Amino acid sequence: MANILHLPLSEAAEDSITQEIKVRTWWSLYMIDQWSSAGLDLNKQMHDDNHRLPIQETTFWSLKRGESMGQDDQPSLGLWGYMVILARIFGKIQDLHQQLSNGVLNEHHAEMITQELAQEFENFEQELPTDLHFTVHNLEQHSVVGLGQAFVALHLGYHHYATLLYFPFFDIQLSQTRSRALFASRCKHHATMFSDLLRTSHETPDCEAVYLIVAHMTVVSSAALLHTLLFGNHDEIFDARNRLCSNFEILLKLKPYWPGVDLMVGRKICKADSKFRANISQMERLFTFQKVCMRSMDKTYTVDRWIVNFLLQHALPIDGETEAPATSDLAERGKFANDALSILRPEM
Repeated sequence: MANILHLPLSEAAEDSITQEIKVRTWWSLYMIDQWSSAGLDLNKQMHDDNHRLPIQETTFWSLKRGESMGQDDQPSLGLWGYMVILARIFGKIQDLHQQLSNGVLNEHHAEMITQELAQEFENFEQELPTDLHFTVHNLEQHSVVGLGQAFVALHLGYHHYATLLYFPFFDIQLSQTRSRALFASRCKHHATMFSDLLRTSHETPDCEAVYLIVAHMTVVSSAALLHTLLFGNHDEIFDARNRLCSNFEILLKLKPYWPGVDLMVGRKICKADSKFRANISQMERLFTFQKVCMRSMDKTYTVDRWIVNFLLQHALPIDGETEAPATSDLAERGKFANDALSILRPEM
C-alpha cells in the first residue's frame, strides 16, 4: 500500500503536517520490515531510497494545519530519524551474519566488514546531538515532554545492534587477533550497557521499555551475559549474574503485557507433549542457548546457522541441543547459570 501511494513523496499542495505524516509512515514501515524480515527469515521489501528522515518530535507536534515548511528551513532530525539511521546499520549486520553462516565470507573479510560497521556506529555516536546522548539528565528531560520511552528505545536499539555485530567474535575457533579480542570485549560492553539501561528505564517514571521486541533484545543481551558467566573471568561472574537476574525480572514483567513473550517462539526446543510445548517461551531460548554453549569447550560459538537463528529469527522456533558439559569447571559455571536462569522457570 505504501508503494502504491508513492510514500513518502510529497505533493505541492500538501501542508507540512501531511508531508511529515507520510515520511513517518514510510520510515515506520521500513523499520518494521527490517525487524520482520530478520525475525521470519524473509527478504526485505522496503528499499532505502534516501528519503528525508523524520524531524524533531516537538517540532512536528507544533506544526499548524495549512502551514508549509520550506526546503531551506528543514528542522533537525528527531529521535525517530536517528532510529532510522540505526535501522540501516542493522540491515547491514543482518547481511553480515547471513554471509558468515553460509560460508560466503572468510575470517579476514568478516573482520573488515565488522570494522567498517563499527566505524558507522562511531560516526553515529559522534553526530548525535549532545541532548540525545544517554545521561540521566537527558532521560529525565525527554520524560518531561513525553519522549522518555522513545529516547530509551533509541539507545536500547543502539546497544542491541552493536551486541549483534560483535557477537560472532565470541567464537573461540577464530584466529586469535587483537581485533577479535576487542570485538568480543565490545560485545560484552554493549550487552552490559543494554541491561543497565533497561533497568534504568523501568526505574524512571514514563520511560519503561515495554514494547514486544524488547523481549528478544533482552534475550540477546542475556545470552552475551551468559557467555561471561560460563567462560569469563571469575571476577566478572558476580556482576554478570546480577545483570542476568535484572534482565529476567524485566522479561517476567513483560509477560502480562505481551503473551507473545511466552508463545511467540521456541516450539521446537523440547519435543514433549503439546501441553508442555504450550509453555515454551522466548525465555526458553536462553535455556537452549546455555546447553549449546556447554556442549563442548572446543566448539563453543561457532558462527553457524543455529547462531544466526538465535540472534535474528526471533519469530521462528529453534532446535535445542542437550549434550553434557565437557569439563568440571564448565559444569560448575553451568550451575551458576542454572541458578540465574531459575527465575524464569515456571513453577511446577
